Amino acid sequence: MTAVSRLLTEERDDAVDAGCDVGVLLPADFALESGDRLSRPEIVLRIYGDRALPKVLVAGGISAGRAVADHGREKGWWRAIVNGGGAVDLNDFCVIGFDFLPNVGEAARTISTGDQARALVHALDAIKVAKLHAFVGASYGGMVALAFAEAFPHRLERLCVLSAADRPQPAATALRGVQRRIVAFARRVGAAEEGVSLARQLAMIAYRTPEEFAARFAHEPGAAAGDPYDVCRYLISRGGACRMSAERYVTLSDSIDRHAIDPRKVKAPALFLASLSDRLVPPEDIERLSRQVERGSYVAFNSLYGHDAFLKETATIGPVIKSFIEEAQP
Repeated sequence: MTAVSRLLTEERDDAVDAGCDVGVLLPADFALESGDRLSRPEIVLRIYGDRALPKVLVAGGISAGRAVADHGREKGWWRAIVNGGGAVDLNDFCVIGFDFLPNVGEAARTISTGDQARALVHALDAIKVAKLHAFVGASYGGMVALAFAEAFPHRLERLCVLSAADRPQPAATALRGVQRRIVAFARRVGAAEEGVSLARQLAMIAYRTPEEFAARFAHEPGAAAGDPYDVCRYLISRGGACRMSAERYVTLSDSIDRHAIDPRKVKAPALFLASLSDRLVPPEDIERLSRQVERGSYVAFNSLYGHDAFLKETATIGPVIKSFIEEAQP
């Protein structure tokens, strides 16, 4: 039996963003695709808005979590999209965010996007959500959304995927492999935090574009060899802002590269959005996927921000998402 515990409640009758955190214990027989069992078998959701409204599940990159929209003093990672009156309108939809597995202290290390999707289904069962109006997923969250749509087509009315495809691009896998080896080396020498920071710095180079860096950062060498350049100081800052454990970083990075779904099994109407400057998930891969999905459609847009366009180009993608999740489906 799946157990539910309410962790935090801040509900107010006059606030569309009122919500609560709900912890769901996964069934005792829940097994990962690897055959391992979770030592911390719990998934935590955050539920925003009126629960009588149609449910929209939202997920982002590996550093994102259940804080999708603003909630009290906490700022949502996609607050420009999910808000009262926004593209995902809290006046019209009940929005569900969640934290990816693994939890802090988890012993199991190999977790797939399919595992995330199956854990989500148990959580939805526990809160009595039989079917989602939409699953909106970006980056790793888009991969999880695809895995959900493949495995549970009867639980989903429509699918919106940004900056994600049915399988990883080999060059991106190569980059993430280097990042994981940096983290492994740092752990061996007792510098796990620094390893995660360096891996994150390397990731930021791929998330963004050379054009953005050229526009933002001047060529100003330091006094001596080894002194950081302006762009390096930016990367060091972004690496230092990453508060993920080495174990979780490796697990989720590997989960991205383990991801693979069969587009023919995605039955819900599906919208795929691609940034034309994305070097991690090339738009060609997303366009190919959209053609292979039975009811797929594809929208590409220009951006200076590469893979991070789903975070930075909210004024561009917002109306497209809004139209898709609100339009009547045949």
